[in-house]
Amino acid sequence: MQNIKMVLNRLPINQEQWNPKNFDILLIILGIILPFILVTFLDSYSRYDVGVFEDWASCWGQEIYLECPTTLVYPSGALIFSAGVIQGIKSLLSINDRHTVASVFRYFLAFFDSLNFLLWIYLAKMIHLRLAIVFAFIVLIIPSSWAGSSVWGQIEGISLFFCLASTIFFLKSWTKKQTNSHNKKAWKSGVWLLLGTPLLSIFILTKQWNIFSLPFFLLVFVVTVVQFWTNFGYRCIFWVLSALILLTLSFLYLDSFFLVVREFHHSSYWLIWTGPASNLIKKIAGNGFNIWIFLGRPRGSSSLVPFLTFNIGNWKSSLTPFKTGLFLYSMFIIFLLFTFYRNVLRVLQQNIMNKNLYQLNDYLIAILLFFHGLCHLGFNVLLSGTHERYLYLGYPSLLMAVIWFYTNKIVFSWHSTLLCFLAAFAYGCFVYSRIGNLPKFLILLQKHEFLGGIHFLLLGFLFYLWLQVCKNYKKTLHISPNLD
Repeated sequence: MQNIKMVLNRLPINQEQWNPKNFDILLIILGIILPFILVTFLDSYSRYDVGVFEDWASCWGQEIYLECPTTLVYPSGALIFSAGVIQGIKSLLSINDRHTVASVFRYFLAFFDSLNFLLWIYLAKMIHLRLAIVFAFIVLIIPSSWAGSSVWGQIEGISLFFCLASTIFFLKSWTKKQTNSHNKKAWKSGVWLLLGTPLLSIFILTKQWNIFSLPFFLLVFVVTVVQFWTNFGYRCIFWVLSALILLTLSFLYLDSFFLVVREFHHSSYWLIWTGPASNLIKKIAGNGFNIWIFLGRPRGSSSLVPFLTFNIGNWKSSLTPFKTGLFLYSMFIIFLLFTFYRNVLRVLQQNIMNKNLYQLNDYLIAILLFFHGLCHLGFNVLLSGTHERYLYLGYPSLLMAVIWFYTNKIVFSWHSTLLCFLAAFAYGCFVYSRIGNLPKFLILLQKHEFLGGIHFLLLGFLFYLWLQVCKNYKKTLHISPNLD
């Protein structure tokens, strides 16, 4: 902060007329229009993906899963935001040229990228992040935040929108001022909780791979329940049960929006997970990277082929990338949850939140965002069948958490913070290289093995820092050691 002030003082501007709010407004305007600028001037997009959406649009109707000759690989929510939107563009604007339709569709996607920028600002302000607008803008301009969404021609930005929106609603249910012990109006917090549940249903059904955000939302739900119980006692039961019921009903309604054959329980989600999604994970990798590409096998080869076999007498067992990846990822998530409970959730159970309310809320949100980033990073590194865009949801949460920890001088140094941003930059360049050309000096970032190695090391490094962040919660919140 001191260095920034020194730089501003040296600029040839009238300090008396300069208002920092003008700079914030300028960044907000730039952040809103930047996605549209990128779509306009970067004509390299995935013609294959957008073309598939247009093929699906030609089958648009209640029976699209039954009648479309092109294989449908997305659940119902994704169909609405891809094929449904393209069909709407064709019908409302009377456009049939495929390139023009693709351009309008990408501008539609850019609109959600702009909304996501505003949500990042809001979330940063929720955790009282200094220079929130500046940091949100920095996250926006990193290629990991735009290469896989509107520029690509994919709906990842829409997934992120519903992820951020539902998260913010859930967090607001227990970070608002009305949740302290002197104001027991549970209905205000309950309304925020209920508003977030249908958005979560839409998020889950926007992409099947969003399932890897569910550990994060499970943790958010647990923290929310503990906070509600702390503030409202037995009155929280009504709101928690209402939220669960609304979540179930909204999910079932959207999931069965299109007709699906009975053998899949009329569920588009079940149809996709037992079909196209399960087939992809049975490969070493799609167009992405993970630790299994270092086996030296073709990425499209089966992940069910053993890479190690044990023979002890009559006992024989084999390790495959598919099963070993599932085991490693499961153990990874379980250990993250255990350390969170052991070192963080107990703080809530000891009911000390009234003493350090805002500080505790900010810390909880930051560590929840950190957990979300690790969920997606671990999934991309440890599981087989990964594609290039699957880290899109993880990096914004990870970078926002890293910034908060660094600015609050908790565990993260400027070296580790810079490392995370460089990894995000490398990943974004890798994604863009699938649809466009990188400068020659960045050609190494096109290599799957290089990105796989970087992210494997990053996962191990961030796992170590996660343990340090969890262990330092008492020092962070200035909690007396005798609370244990």
